[in-house]
Amino acid sequence: MRIWSRIVGGIYIIMGIFFVFCLLSFFANKEICDSFTNFVGQNSIKIGIFAIVVLFMGIIWIVNWIDYVYRTKSVSFDNPGGKVKISLKAIEDYITSTITRHIDGIKSIKVKALVTSKGLETKINLKLFSHLNIPETCNNIQELTKSYLQDTIGIERISNIEIYVSNIIGEPENKEKDD
Repeated sequence: MRIWSRIVGGIYIIMGIFFVFCLLSFFANKEICDSFTNFVGQNSIKIGIFAIVVLFMGIIWIVNWIDYVYRTKSVSFDNPGGKVKISLKAIEDYITSTITRHIDGIKSIKVKALVTSKGLETKINLKLFSHLNIPETCNNIQELTKSYLQDTIGIERISNIEIYVSNIIGEPENKEKDD
């Protein structure tokens, strides 16, 4: 990530300096502006391809930077032996596996953890089967998540555990019916 950032940053700095130099030259001398216009007219395809490549490099850099920032977000707390950091991605993955292991009837689950000024906020998106008591299941999930975050990880400030049921699916097809 560092090397890529330096390469893209260097290219954008060089492009910015070139752009400023061109604008100052155009302001200083009208003949330079005319010759530049002729140059662009003769090499428009090459300049267009170069501009698209630079644009894609910038887009890729932004996506990589956002991914890097997301992966490096963490919850930290002090322990007697030193500071402990736990990434939000690790918390999300563990909440997902804990909920699917302890609660039956979940077709799919997505967990998103955010650190806010009020504490750790957890958003859980569920697809459930219709045979469940949804309010009771959601309450169990919230209690399980809260106890996991407080007892296992040691997070004291839990802001909100929000559950969104995005889909309620009929009975699973592989379930055998009683005769």
